Amino acid sequence: MKLYNWLCSDNSFLKRYSPGIYLLFLQESRVTFTNVTNHSIIETGFIIGSAPSDVSFVNVGIDLDAPIQVPVVNGTWRYALPAKAVTNSFWTYGSLHTIYAQIPFEKANQILVRKGTNKDTDGDGYPDLIVTASPGAGSQGYAYVYRMNSASKQLATTPETTLTDGQTSGTFFGSNISSGDFNGDGYADVLVGSQAYAGITSFGGRVFLFYSKGTSGILSQNLNLGGQADAILSGITNGGRLGSIVKSADMNFDGYDDAILASPWNDDVFIFYSQGTVGIPSQNTSSANISYIPAANDNFGTDFSFGDINGDGFIDLAVGAGTYSSNLGRIYIYISNFGILPNQPQQYLIPSVVEPSPGCANPSGCRFGTSITMGYFNVDRCIDLAVGGSGFNSNQGIVFVYHSTCDSTNPYPNPPVATLVGQPTPSCSGSACNFGGSIASGDANGDGLPDLLIGATGASLGIGDVNLFLNDLNTGLPNLNLANGDVGNTLFAGENSGSNFSLKLGFQDTNADGLQDIIITEPTSTNLVYTFHSVRGSVPASQNLNNIGAAASQTLSPPVGTGFGNSIAHWKKTMDSYLLAFAIETKRILGWI
Repeated sequence: MKLYNWLCSDNSFLKRYSPGIYLLFLQESRVTFTNVTNHSIIETGFIIGSAPSDVSFVNVGIDLDAPIQVPVVNGTWRYALPAKAVTNSFWTYGSLHTIYAQIPFEKANQILVRKGTNKDTDGDGYPDLIVTASPGAGSQGYAYVYRMNSASKQLATTPETTLTDGQTSGTFFGSNISSGDFNGDGYADVLVGSQAYAGITSFGGRVFLFYSKGTSGILSQNLNLGGQADAILSGITNGGRLGSIVKSADMNFDGYDDAILASPWNDDVFIFYSQGTVGIPSQNTSSANISYIPAANDNFGTDFSFGDINGDGFIDLAVGAGTYSSNLGRIYIYISNFGILPNQPQQYLIPSVVEPSPGCANPSGCRFGTSITMGYFNVDRCIDLAVGGSGFNSNQGIVFVYHSTCDSTNPYPNPPVATLVGQPTPSCSGSACNFGGSIASGDANGDGLPDLLIGATGASLGIGDVNLFLNDLNTGLPNLNLANGDVGNTLFAGENSGSNFSLKLGFQDTNADGLQDIIITEPTSTNLVYTFHSVRGSVPASQNLNNIGAAASQTLSPPVGTGFGNSIAHWKKTMDSYLLAFAIETKRILGWI
């Protein structure tokens, strides 16, 4: 990749005619990046680093842009990445970029990074853990922001921010949570779902938006004691449960993140566009910029994900419908046209007829689309797809991996390039493993390739476990069947039976080394969130937390509240299996299906 910097040969007669000699005698760089490394996923609006204290500035540049002088203060420097409201420029989710830093007359320190979702609420350069404790009806729900302690290289054990509606009447505050930069200032804001909030209609649901206050981060709020959200998005349909799933991405390519809200209870997805520096104003779903309501009664919106499917630089959308055609399940693919999403999907993706026996077309189905994640699995410019079908073979579970062809009409060919089948059912709770009920993609070994993390809440006789499967540049993600004795690269098992270990999964740097670590929640009764640190060139060791001596890298518990880890910012990859079943039964009772 060509970079503009002060060493370019056309900037100096000496460098033009003897660049090799010139570079040969340059001193090795004394500039370091503190919060990122090569192949990092950027989940902050700022790059921070170190330099000798006797140096007054460093040159920092990105891609083909000219470098700028960044002051060095007490041996550290801080560089603001493109943010629409600050620099009038921005990066698209998933895009690749080069960042370099150098002291004049020294070699440059250069890294390649990919743009992720902003999770840094206070701009310290480290993503925060944004998580909820939302147990359900009759209990007060909370959302927490845990900041990074850069000195200890761990997440703080006490949250910096506590958000709650102060209600114990069953609003389900914290039913889902996400982060994004909705006003383009470089700092992460927070969306909190409250799916059972009565509001305008019975169980219409609400979503609360809280903006970062800059270096102060998100301020704590109790909405029942005078606290206020910065904006409220309200559902208007009885039983619609807006706030069941909330995520954020710049869907219209204007440099500001938008709110994407799904509810499988009501088979709908709404997108609210940011209005620029003012963010997203309070409104209800009748004024959403995009409303997808296919009225198929197939739990449309069971899960969804986004990314550049056809490689044109614009963000596209994939929505799961887990109960389509008697629980067969399918995915709706919406390809953006220069930032404008279509009214109808370009592709309907269902399981192929060649999946492992007994297949998904049997009476119990697969619930294909129960969970979805996207990643650049084969390192081209088009994002690929992994889909969980936790109902496969009477809840044994399966995951399908598809590579995008970059086509704008049918980007995901069937059959999939790989399938991963879950544990043998006799080893699971009531023969229900639910393998693939939760999935996440991220780089677990620092090689720049996204790997796959797959949860099974019913595995190990109900304790629950998580398998890590590494991606390979040549062979890709593996075809495996755990019931036939195949194994993943790392296995994590929970602490207590029936605690829903693996209900939520995530990848995020939690120890300030620039590598994506693994996050696993165990919200039921245990009330814990675990982190496992990634290892460059290797993988974390397998851990069975039910055994003496086994341990996570860090274990977090909430100061108050239960159901801790019910949702992690931007890693809600599935509707909980018991909630999905309840949603289906509710629809039957109401005569919707």
